[in-house]
Amino acid sequence: MITVDRLGPKALEVGLVGTLEKRDYELFRPYAEATIDEHGELDLLVHIPDKPRFTPAALWEDLKFDVAHFSDVGRVAFVSKDSSKEWLATISKPFTKAEVRFFEVHKIDAARAWVSGDGNE
Repeated sequence: MITVDRLGPKALEVGLVGTLEKRDYELFRPYAEATIDEHGELDLLVHIPDKPRFTPAALWEDLKFDVAHFSDVGRVAFVSKDSSKEWLATISKPFTKAEVRFFEVHKIDAARAWVSGDGNE
């Protein structure tokens, strides 16, 4: 499941819970695209659980979103309590022009500030 909260005018916080399926992206995409349409850009904080799981259809939807919005995302913060998830930030860089960073969960406030443009960390 994907949860979506607004952090700022062009910033969304996305929580990944359990196994993500195609329908989760169908729910997320309108929020993201409306933000891009209104502000010309989207910034994301992606909160990752210990073991994120994706169905093949969800991975396909994620890839389609990344390709369609390669230049539309300004910042992406991946947040997890497990620092071994830092590789997700590295592997995502070829799929976006966004500035991508990893934050451990105890620094989630810094991640929120950075994504919403209120901080430099």
